[in-house]
Amino acid sequence: ISLKAIDMKTLIAGLTQDIDFEYHGKHGAICPFSHSDISLSYDGKEITVESVDLAMSTPFVDGKSLAEVCEELVV
Repeated sequence: ISLKAIDMKTLIAGLTQDIDFEYHGKHGAICPFSHSDISLSYDGKEITVESVDLAMSTPFVDGKSLAEVCEELVV
């Protein structure tokens, strides 16, 4: 399943589940604990951001943001 950027943003903002994904054969995850505590991980590296907008715009997937690659992710 691929998600458009707006759908990914809505899913993260819903705070209902972790989102596991694969990109270029490597595993990643988005763990929205709250709207101000979202963990982003990919290929063994993890960062925490303070908003859904930052989750979408911070480059953490091979130097790209979720907004740039979300339609290419295997969710």
